[in-house]
Amino acid sequence: MFDRTFFERQFLDCAQQFCRDHKIAAPVVELLLDDGTAFRLRAIGLTKESWLSLSAHGERGEARVVLCPYFTIKRITFSAPGSPKDGTFALPAKP
Repeated sequence: MFDRTFFERQFLDCAQQFCRDHKIAAPVVELLLDDGTAFRLRAIGLTKESWLSLSAHGERGEARVVLCPYFTIKRITFSAPGSPKDGTFALPAKP
């Protein structure tokens, strides 16, 4: 199960490793919930004890904010963008 610790300590490492492995600047990250809803992530906002806030790509490219309990997250998928129109995840700038 995904939790606060995963998103604070491991998620970005997973995303960055995927980018290195596939030689891309930013991944497409899809989060699947247990009710079948899928979100294509722009960024992760707050991480709280039992939930997190996500910035997600809307259907027409607009940003939307989603407050999501950790226990509802079923799967996280990293993939390479297939076209420039694919919404990618915003990785933090390297120091």
